[in-house]
Amino acid sequence: MVKRIERHEARVGMFIESLEGAWQDNPFGQRRFLLRSETEVDLIKNSRITGIYINLAKGVDVDGSSRSFANSSPPRSPPPRKALLDERRATVKIVQASVKRLETAFKESRSGEPINIESVSEIVGDISTQIGSSPAILLDITRLKSKDKVTFVHSVAVSALLVHFARHLHFEEPLVRVLGFAGLVHDIGKLAIPTAILNKASVLTAEERKIVMQHPAIGHDILKRQGNLPGVVLDICRHHHERMNGKGYPDGIPAGELSIYVRMSAICDVYEAVTSVRPYKKPWSSATALSWMLQHGDHFDTQLLWKFILSLDSELTRGVA
Repeated sequence: MVKRIERHEARVGMFIESLEGAWQDNPFGQRRFLLRSETEVDLIKNSRITGIYINLAKGVDVDGSSRSFANSSPPRSPPPRKALLDERRATVKIVQASVKRLETAFKESRSGEPINIESVSEIVGDISTQIGSSPAILLDITRLKSKDKVTFVHSVAVSALLVHFARHLHFEEPLVRVLGFAGLVHDIGKLAIPTAILNKASVLTAEERKIVMQHPAIGHDILKRQGNLPGVVLDICRHHHERMNGKGYPDGIPAGELSIYVRMSAICDVYEAVTSVRPYKKPWSSATALSWMLQHGDHFDTQLLWKFILSLDSELTRGVA
């Protein structure tokens, strides 16, 4: 039996036969699909569609009931509260240590010393391990930014997102680690930006924005002088603010010249920035951020963006929302 419902009635477990209205994209790039996570539900609720047609023989109804016993599965029991608290404490320590070590590495670079590749690589190792066991908690912790640690915690969070996204795309582990490293150092050029501008609690002036827009090129120069970093790291550092429409910065290069790694980093960088606390704004919810990004498809690789959305399963979404 197929039934029409309003978009606000969507819930996990519904089988969608079709979407009604102006929303042309859907989570699976096809007409029929199962709503598997709260991310997908929130995207529908925040979309412009006018109605949903659900198949009650293949999924749940509005009240959560199901006519298909074959497709049903018992709900997972949540981990004990103590186990969650212990895991959170362990993750807090990892994030704090990662931020401190990254800050030290950046300060050494500021004084003219080469980046301590071994130290930064160890941070990637810690992040990679923790992402494997509790991505939701790790990304939740990275939201705990103090005013003077925004750049460092942002970099840890982008690294974590890139590692998680790369694994979702089934990249080889050595490449995953390189992308995690790139996430940690992608904003190193901000060392040259006055702290007063980076931590400004209001919207930047046109002149201040021009200064901030210099950081990818500055960071690229810093990393290039290192002389022993993979090209992927240099590419992401310089081009993570480029757009698919060619209107990004610092080079304004077209989509055809943007590597998949740059496109991934652009998605992770923006998503992390808008869903976390900043001096000048409140964080957006995961659904609001993803909906906004989908509406600005000329900024991002839309196919990759959908894959990124699907990588944010319901557990991870609760952590970053």
